[in-house]
Amino acid sequence: MPDRRIKRTKTNIYTALVSLLFERDIRNITVKELCEKADVNKSTFYLHFMDIYDCKEKWQNEMFDEILSKVDDFSLDKVVHAPEVYIRSVVTYFQENLDFYQKLASSPLAPEFSYNLKNKLSEKIIASNNLSTTDNQWEITMVAFIMGGIMDSCLINISHFDTEKLINLLNQLSDSIALYIKTHEKPKEKN
Repeated sequence: MPDRRIKRTKTNIYTALVSLLFERDIRNITVKELCEKADVNKSTFYLHFMDIYDCKEKWQNEMFDEILSKVDDFSLDKVVHAPEVYIRSVVTYFQENLDFYQKLASSPLAPEFSYNLKNKLSEKIIASNNLSTTDNQWEITMVAFIMGGIMDSCLINISHFDTEKLINLLNQLSDSIALYIKTHEKPKEKN
């Protein structure tokens, strides 16, 4: 029972935070204002978060985890040569959360959110494939380029989102990228 109350409290706080972030920069939001909007007292807020920045970071991490959970395997081979599953999963996720992402795309929060999402994506790719950031830069960059492009395409097209059209377009682009990768060798590093 307490877990549900904690989850509901955090959801209320996150909802209030996002609503305020859509309006203005985090530096202009107070904990008092956030708590009033979330209908929680400050002691409850501080039970879960150190400050408003910690709250924002935890909210973003939960959002990123939710997005990335739509793709269960970040294998290099599958991302490069069979990205259709990833494309459909990501585009469908954005479609299911269209109202939120339409608001996000037109808010001051959009560039930072997109940047942080791509960083989280790169971390997931590195961990899933046991890559070294120094030895596998080409592979990491290639997969991040493909996956980041899929996510950016969703955000860019959010105001006139057409799920099937976007999936088809992304599949065509992915096929072109895969063909390029198949016909070109991995570049040799310059000394």
